[in-house]
Amino acid sequence: MQPTDAQLWAAALAFLLPPVIAIVNQPRWSGAVKGLFMLLVAAGDGLGTAYFNDEFTGKRAITCMLIAVIVIGTAYHTVWRPSGIAPGIEQATSTGGGKPAAVEPGA
Repeated sequence: MQPTDAQLWAAALAFLLPPVIAIVNQPRWSGAVKGLFMLLVAAGDGLGTAYFNDEFTGKRAITCMLIAVIVIGTAYHTVWRPSGIAPGIEQATSTGGGKPAAVEPGA
C-alpha cells in the first residue's frame, strides 16, 4: 500500500517537530504532561496535513495523526534527544526556576 501525500507530509513535518515542541516544554513538567502536549501537536500535524491535502476524512485523518505520533516519538528518541538538541532547547527556553523533572529509568 502506497502512502498518500498527506501521510508523507505528516511524517516529514513530524520529524522536524521535536525541537519546536522543546521550545514550549518546560523542564519542570512531568513526563505525562510532556507526552500529552506531544500528542496534541501530533494531532494538529495529522489533521492539518490531511486538511491541506484534501484528505480530511475519518480514516485518512486518523492515519495521519497516528503516523505523526509514531514519527515524533521515534525522531525524538533516536535523533533529537541523543544529540542533545531538544533537551538544550528545552533548558534554554525554560521560563522559571525550579528543578527539572526527574528522568524516569528506561525513558
